[in-house]
Amino acid sequence: MLIGHKSEIEHHLKEMFLKIDPGVIGNPYLIFGTIKKKAWLENIKQPKPLDELRQHIHDFKSYQNLHMTMAGWFKNGQEPPVMPPPPSEEWLIKNS
Repeated sequence: MLIGHKSEIEHHLKEMFLKIDPGVIGNPYLIFGTIKKKAWLENIKQPKPLDELRQHIHDFKSYQNLHMTMAGWFKNGQEPPVMPPPPSEEWLIKNS
């Protein structure tokens, strides 16, 4: 399972796509799997073609968005409200 703050993930995506294809920054995205740590570290040192990296990717078996609820005291039976994620500061959605 991947758990990360949206702002941290978007920062890494932005830094990566600034070098590869800045035109995709701000588009919707889906994280669909993980990559073997060894392949990831090797790619940081010496970037590899995407086709080669795909051999080391493992898809998630299911997808799920997790949302945090607001902290505090609530009446018995009252569900705490879902806390919206902070607005993106780096990965801004483009208007089509």
